[in-house]
Amino acid sequence: MQLECIWLYPRAAFHFGERGIGLEETSLVLHSDTLFSALCAAWQVLYGNETLSRELLPPEDGGAWQPPFFLSSAFPFAGGVRFYPRPFLPVYEAIEADGRTDVSQRDIEGWHKQLKEVEWVSEGVFIALLQGGYPHPPTEGKLIHDGTVWITHEEAEQLREQFRLRSLEGERFWMVMKAPRVTLDVETSASEIWHFGRVIFREPEDHREICCGYHFFVRYLEESFAERVRAALRLLGDIGIGGDRTSGHGLFTPEFSQGPQWAQLQSASAFITLSLVYPKPEETSALLNEASRYRLIKRGGWIGGVRSTPWRRKTVRMVAEGSRLGGDPAQAWGDLVDVTPDDFMALGLPHRVYRWGFAFPVGVRS
Repeated sequence: MQLECIWLYPRAAFHFGERGIGLEETSLVLHSDTLFSALCAAWQVLYGNETLSRELLPPEDGGAWQPPFFLSSAFPFAGGVRFYPRPFLPVYEAIEADGRTDVSQRDIEGWHKQLKEVEWVSEGVFIALLQGGYPHPPTEGKLIHDGTVWITHEEAEQLREQFRLRSLEGERFWMVMKAPRVTLDVETSASEIWHFGRVIFREPEDHREICCGYHFFVRYLEESFAERVRAALRLLGDIGIGGDRTSGHGLFTPEFSQGPQWAQLQSASAFITLSLVYPKPEETSALLNEASRYRLIKRGGWIGGVRSTPWRRKTVRMVAEGSRLGGDPAQAWGDLVDVTPDDFMALGLPHRVYRWGFAFPVGVRS
């Protein structure tokens, strides 16, 4: 089973709507359901609506179906370091269970206060947490991005050298910001200021090893789809992904490499999901058991495509990335959830509308 890492090198800022009906809020994460919807739009342009329905969508008669690949959500990277949402895993229980004498309880409590602000972890930290350990003593932990990113010392030094920095203190590799915009009233011409949320990355350099952007994984069940996915992503790079594409947002250049060994499928009794998950009813008790740690997020929004539409999808709640769920990661979990509006036929949509809800699992030591 082929695992591919796809790198998105920005050519513009990004906007991924997070909540509300306006454009004020944006997410730093490019969620897996948004990725899948964008791939469907590009698939339709490249191969036609009939091929899209046959290859990427379940049959309308309710027959047996499985996706040809699994997607993770897209997360930031900087230089050669990939980042992930902080997984919902205990850290300090492992330290105390080891009976360590070089770390005092005061050290642990102080580091715990700092970690409350952590939203992202580097790949080195992520792998250590998956294995049930910790990457370094709490007193030697490295926090960057104003304390919101946890990184190993080795990776911190790697970034410092790649970006030719004296220190990472105060440095930022990405930022979620709000840009002011002005709207004019049609009747009175009165102006009003509002704010537009967007994600920007550190300005790209000439060399790929000192760039920032997004990365995500694709696990192909049918390897013949790999080149078709790459073609769709090249098209999306030119037309944009996310919101406000008519203003030039969402443009990128994709590159492709082999996925890391640690993300390959391995049997375990629990896993961390790197994508949003919509469990099937019969899976709920296994995935969301007593040992699970998870967060639910609400997903709604407009029906999109190459061009935007005036119709909204049904809203669903999904399990967020970084959640610890029960179940063997070697199995397929989740579903493609139908969010087609009730007046589907009256709207004249070319096919039913779905939201990607399959897990992208990586095994975790219980």
